[in-house]
Amino acid sequence: MLVVALIIVVTLAAGAMVWHALLVAPGDVQLTKHEVPIPGLPPAFDGYRIAVLADFHHGPQQPAHRARRAVALANAQSPHIAVLLGDYGTSEWAARDLSLRWYHRTFEVLGPILRTLRAPDGVLAVIGNHDYYASGDETHDWLESLGVRALRNAAIDVPSPDGPVRFVGLDDLEEGIVDADIVADLVRGDSPTIVLSHHPDGVRFCRHPSVRLVLSGHTHGGQVVLPWLGAPVTRSEVCTRLQPAGWVANPYAPLFVSRGIGSQIPVRVGSTPEVVILTLRTLEHEPSGTD
Repeated sequence: MLVVALIIVVTLAAGAMVWHALLVAPGDVQLTKHEVPIPGLPPAFDGYRIAVLADFHHGPQQPAHRARRAVALANAQSPHIAVLLGDYGTSEWAARDLSLRWYHRTFEVLGPILRTLRAPDGVLAVIGNHDYYASGDETHDWLESLGVRALRNAAIDVPSPDGPVRFVGLDDLEEGIVDADIVADLVRGDSPTIVLSHHPDGVRFCRHPSVRLVLSGHTHGGQVVLPWLGAPVTRSEVCTRLQPAGWVANPYAPLFVSRGIGSQIPVRVGSTPEVVILTLRTLEHEPSGTD
């Protein structure tokens, strides 16, 4: 009798874990906040809020209401600027025609949601590998049609009376063209620079001393993170199984990797989806964060 009871308990527990991983966790978009001291930050930018939204992966497995929740979470924090870190839809390299049809549907559904994202200094975006699997050019043009500034190896300065902060957007590391020379050309002068790179390994090209912060997605925080073992898969050399997201130690530049909002395979264990608010601080402030 005891054995039967144990089998029932274990079966129910396993079923509950599967139910949570498939049906609850993927839609449980959380808000994560961090304060980020930036060397040389112009005083006018102290308290400047950046909303970070990565990896929507809109598609049949990622319904639109999750994207709406993510945008609502960001808007509620009144960010000064918002950044989108790529992979907006569902796609497969081996089925590019089908992927493009899926992406056209994503453009129709996700576009109106992204139009509601509010930030006085605008919305910046980069392109990810899945966007390329469908069409990097069409994804770029779609973003621009929404009023989003799509940065493919491009830069923009946000001015202030005390001097600018530069935002640099890199092409996708896997499917686009990016290297150290391109980054060096974009990072000019001594203005503090924040680099947007869908793939975390783009940080390897960001040794320039003006680069104060690199923001990435792509890993989904490992998506499945196991106790003691960490994430078996990170799809990144910089992100390890024990550091698949968040502040990732590396020898190149300060790197923050978002767990993202969606995923191609709708499973999450120990890696809840997130919208991130980063508050820039002058060095007089100590860093803090909440997960």
